[in-house]
Amino acid sequence: MKYLLIISIILGLVSCSETQDKSKQNEVTGDSDKIEIATDTLQESNIESKIDSSLIVIDTSSNLMWMKNDFSYIKGRFLYDWNEIFEWENEINLVKYAGLNDWRVPSIKDYRSINKNKSDRKKHSTLFNYIDSASVWGKGPYAYWSRTTPNKHTASYISFIDGFATSGNRDKQFSSLYSSYNGVELGMSVRLVRNDK
Repeated sequence: MKYLLIISIILGLVSCSETQDKSKQNEVTGDSDKIEIATDTLQESNIESKIDSSLIVIDTSSNLMWMKNDFSYIKGRFLYDWNEIFEWENEINLVKYAGLNDWRVPSIKDYRSINKNKSDRKKHSTLFNYIDSASVWGKGPYAYWSRTTPNKHTASYISFIDGFATSGNRDKQFSSLYSSYNGVELGMSVRLVRNDK
């Protein structure tokens, strides 16, 4: 009986050690100091259920988890207007994208955590998915709507092409009077986020 107890304890310790080694092997970093792509389960998180790691990107500097696929990639079109971002938030939470139901529309501050400079924007184009639709501004969305609202008629959006953040009418976005593409609709999208920890 004494020997059986000792063998049980040893087997338990070996099993724990193997589990820890596997969790360390599962971590893949997109950049050594900033963004990582999560794998089978989130380590050091309050999430108990398994998630689909192929659908998320984690910014380790801000502890924000981003949807790898934005609205335009999943829907195959751009947003009709700003109000649609909240319908999308509800839809994504109902279907439990990546196994989670607490996704939210990001603020400009949230977006800035992954869009501070050209290097961030380059990573964005390789780590995240968006519709491959060529237009006057290049491929993908012109900009991403946020929940930041300076007043009741405008909302803020951010470009992952040029890096600027500004505000505009909550209806569809069009190029300015001063552009050679005056009146051309600019494709808008949204990428939902959640707090990782």
